[in-house]
Amino acid sequence: MNRAVASDAVEEANSAIGAAVSTCSLPAADEAVLLEVQYELIELAEALAAGMPVPQLPRLWRAARDHGGVVVPRGFAVLGGLSAAAGLLKLARAVLRRAAREAPDDAAAVLDRVSEVLLAFAFRAEEHERSLGFVGSCAD
Repeated sequence: MNRAVASDAVEEANSAIGAAVSTCSLPAADEAVLLEVQYELIELAEALAAGMPVPQLPRLWRAARDHGGVVVPRGFAVLGGLSAAAGLLKLARAVLRRAAREAPDDAAAVLDRVSEVLLAFAFRAEEHERSLGFVGSCAD
């Protein structure tokens, strides 16, 4: 267990979430929830770095309750797709999973739940992109 490594990984994942939001391609409601999640990840990273107990994170748990548990197709977490936002959220998920391996058990439980939420948001971002219609490829 290395709290400093876990804290750094949480900050890295949080940056990827911010990049996903900055694409302006996510549904507005999802952006709002992800921004709330980001603030709580900041608190969690600070607690990990300082050796403090995991703080109360009601927005993270609410996001997990309301948006987690989506069943995604096999391989979705690592395969490319249509949406840059989804790709960035998948990256954030992978980084949070790395953070969880270095975190104390209570923080790891939070990080595992948030990683599930990010995968659900990535899946929704892909579905949103598909609903807009295919406009071509990068090679056009």
